[in-house]
Amino acid sequence: MSTQTLLQSFIVIHLTGFLLFAGSIIADFIGIRQFWKQYTTDAGKAPAVLQAISPFMITTRIGIGVIILSGVGIMAMTHGVFGEQTWFRIKFGLVLLVIANALVIGQRQRSRLNKAVSTDDAIPGKVKTGLKNYHLVQIIFIFIIVLLSVFKFN
Repeated sequence: MSTQTLLQSFIVIHLTGFLLFAGSIIADFIGIRQFWKQYTTDAGKAPAVLQAISPFMITTRIGIGVIILSGVGIMAMTHGVFGEQTWFRIKFGLVLLVIANALVIGQRQRSRLNKAVSTDDAIPGKVKTGLKNYHLVQIIFIFIIVLLSVFKFN
């Protein structure tokens, strides 16, 4: 296998991981919105919606893992040439923020929601606001990452 083919393979895997990650975030956002609609109309059916969207956190983590591993492969194949460019440094920082936001904030908000649903407690309004803000930040950062990757501003 040639070096060029290996690099292109890493790029395809990287984009696939990104699609998995970004798609999971968007699907989770849509699912959570559906949960809130169901919760206000018939709270008894809302846990089923939450259970249906629970795998999205797993696919988000798988996407993050694929992005990291393939990104390391791309950097190895290009001898770190992108690492010196401004657009990449900003993108890399945003990727770290997206990962931290998913693993810390997103997981914490989801745990609070699951706990309230499983104990039949009233769901605090700040959980709804927290999940909304979490998704908003993720979607904005994903858009900026795509923008930086396409235009490669320096």
